[in-house]
Amino acid sequence: MEIKLPGTEEKERQYYESLLAKIREIRASGKPPRQKVADILKCAPDYDADEASRMMDVLNEKMTELGKNGDLRFANCMIMRAEDWAESNSPMTLVDIKKLSNDWLMDADNNQHIYEFPSFAGDYEESDPDEDGHSETYVRLPEALADFKGRSMVLRIEDMDRFIDTFCDRDTYYRRAYAILAELDEKVMECLESGLFDDWFLIAYKDWGDAMFQFSHFEVDLREPDSQYRTLYIVYRYDTTVS
Repeated sequence: MEIKLPGTEEKERQYYESLLAKIREIRASGKPPRQKVADILKCAPDYDADEASRMMDVLNEKMTELGKNGDLRFANCMIMRAEDWAESNSPMTLVDIKKLSNDWLMDADNNQHIYEFPSFAGDYEESDPDEDGHSETYVRLPEALADFKGRSMVLRIEDMDRFIDTFCDRDTYYRRAYAILAELDEKVMECLESGLFDDWFLIAYKDWGDAMFQFSHFEVDLREPDSQYRTLYIVYRYDTTVS
C-alpha cells in the first residue's frame, strides 16, 4: 500500500520531524513494552483502530509465548525500526509492522538463535615500545564484527557478582561501584574508533589503589533475528585490586 502524504515539501519535512520526535518519546517513556508497541502502531500513516486492535491481540499472545523479557525485546526491535524508517523519510505502515512482527516472531517460534551468544576472542597485538621499552597489549576487533563499529556496543562485566561483593556497601573507603564501572565503560568506548581494546584496564577504586579488569571476549546477541539491530558485547573480567 503506497502512502502519499499531502502538502508541500516543507510540510512533509515537518511531518517526519514530528514523527521521529514522537517515536523517541515512546522509546523514552516509562510505559510497559506492550503499551509502547500499541503506541508505535498509532504512528502508522494508515492507522486503523480495528486493525491495530486485531494486531495487538495476536502480538500479545506471541509476546507471552516468548517468555521473560520477550515483550521488551520485541518492543525495542519495533521502536528501532520505526525510528530508522522515520529518519529516512519513510513512515512505517501497519502492513510493514505486520511483516516485521511476523518475521521476528516466526524466528522466535523456530528457536532460531533466540538465546545464543556466540563468542569471539579477537587477535592480540602489541604496540611499539616507548622510550623506556614498554609496550601495550591490545585486542583487535575481529573482521567478522567490523560492521558493529558505530552501532550498538555494550560493556559487559564477567564475574559481576564478585565485583559487587567487593565494592558495594563500602562507600566510606572505596569509590562507588557504579563510578568505577562508568569510568571503565568510558575507556572501553574510547577504543571503538580504532577497533583496538586494551588487554587490561586499571580503574582507581581508592586514592592509592586500582581495580584490574582483563579483556575476556566479544559476544554477539543473536536473540534479535535482524542482524542490523543486534548488540555486540565487549566482555571484561574483574580480576583483582592492586595498591
